Parts: sequence; C-alpha cells; structure tokens
Amino acid sequence: MWNHAMFAVWAFVAGAGIPVMASLNAALANAIGSTTAAAFMLFAIGLASTAAVAVLTSSVPTLSAIAAAPWYCLLGGVIVAFYILSVTYLAPRFGVGNTILFVMVAQILVSSAIDHFGMFGAPVRPLDVTRLLGLALLLAGLLVTQLGAAKS
Repeated sequence: MWNHAMFAVWAFVAGAGIPVMASLNAALANAIGSTTAAAFMLFAIGLASTAAVAVLTSSVPTLSAIAAAPWYCLLGGVIVAFYILSVTYLAPRFGVGNTILFVMVAQILVSSAIDHFGMFGAPVRPLDVTRLLGLALLLAGLLVTQLGAAKS
C-alpha cells in the first residue's frame, strides 16, 4: 500500500510544518511573554494530540514495554524539548530561515553519520563519494547564504 513516493510526500509535508511551527511558537512566545511557556503549551497540545491518535489507533504501549526499552531511547524527549525551546527562542532573533537552515543542515549531516554507522539500530547506508559530494554542496550552500546575509 505505502510506497517510496508516498513516504517522500509525507516526509515533505512534515518537514514543511517545521518552519511554520517555529514561526507560530515564536509568535506565541511573543504574545504571552515567555519562550518556556510557549514551548510548554506546544508540548501540552502535542501530548493531547498524540494521546488521541494513540487511543484511536489502539497503539498505547504498556508500562512494561516502555521499561524494557533501552534507557537512551527516552533521551529523544530531552532532545525535542531542547529543539523546541531553541527554535522558539532563535526564530524571532536569528530569523526563521536561518534557524531552520542551520537545523536542516545539522539534521542531514548527523543523519548521514547515523546511516553510515548504523547507529541506534538504523539500517547501514555507507557514505560514498556521491553522498559526500552532496554533503559538501549542502555546506557550501549554507556558507553562501550566510555570506549573502553578511553583506546586507
């Protein structure tokens, strides 16, 4: 039923939501006067939304299943909290475009390393010359955008 193209569209739509979320949460922080409170509201609404989907799809895990997971798997919650607090703070100060650009470049570089080494159970997809060239172009693009911004 699901194919590569459908996953690509889903990932694209999810990614398109990231700068919108950063902008909306930065606006919320401005409206209520607190980056931390805005991040808290984002998580509260996200928790309620995720809980509803879990209940509706009958995918609520047992406590024993959660306890059996490796402890480091739970660090994702700390990482996402840091991310949300960071983009909520940075977007109105550094610009939404710059914030998301640096986030995206970091995501691609780190995900390439995860794939190359098969970290955290990911399938191994070794870096080859073509992928390394692509990563170099990505870094060059980041540099060009920042040089252009420095001139204005």
